Amino acid sequence: MKDLLWIAALLAACNSTDRTKNAIAQESTIAKEKKTGGSPVACTNMIFFQPGAEIYAKSYSASGKVQGSTHTKIKEVKKENGMTVAYVEASDTSDRKHITNMKYNYKCDGKSIYLDLASMMRSTAQDKDAQFEASLIEYPINVTAGETLPDASGTMAIIKGRKKMTMKYHYKDRKVEGKETVTTPAGTWKCLKISNRVEMEIDFPGLDEKAKKMMQSMTNRTKTTGVTWFSPDFGIVKMELYQNGKLQSKNEVVSVKR
Repeated sequence: MKDLLWIAALLAACNSTDRTKNAIAQESTIAKEKKTGGSPVACTNMIFFQPGAEIYAKSYSASGKVQGSTHTKIKEVKKENGMTVAYVEASDTSDRKHITNMKYNYKCDGKSIYLDLASMMRSTAQDKDAQFEASLIEYPINVTAGETLPDASGTMAIIKGRKKMTMKYHYKDRKVEGKETVTTPAGTWKCLKISNRVEMEIDFPGLDEKAKKMMQSMTNRTKTTGVTWFSPDFGIVKMELYQNGKLQSKNEVVSVKR
């Protein structure tokens, strides 16, 4: 259960190679729905939109033990449908030395960065039977303390034979708590601190209604929250996951190559 909650709560960074129908449809409406206010910035000011840049991040347990690492390389940056799109290749290495290779992308319109939640299901990316659906999650670049950000939700489905396990996740109450200076082994950034609440619905195959209700009750009793530190001059710098107010894990950038 803890692993599933961490998968759902990750913001870490990042967009799937095969864009879902939901994500594609939303791209065409972002410009219409985006709130006005704040001057557009050059997306290429951020390292995640600089070709050739490499970003290294590590994830840690609550006790500080390294649980995994991620290497991300920006392969190409293009202009598409009025947006700047960065095509990325990444690899995750777990504490068990298992490596997962991924391809995804970031999008920026000068006022916000948009990520596809489906791409963040990294632990199942190597499963050819995994199916993803997700809405885009937005990180406005020009915001002030107290602002609320749009909710986001999606569904992950894993099919094995005739059995299908689904997990619906909802990011709610996304709020800009304020500005903080964050230092990691990679450097120091002025960041926006963004908090959110995570709600989940999990459906395992073969469970009767009573078992499903018990599982959902257990999930509901676990209050899962996340905190993301986002630098408009860089991107996502650090993330933390909490369960019932207790730190469970964190992820942070540890090295950058330009």
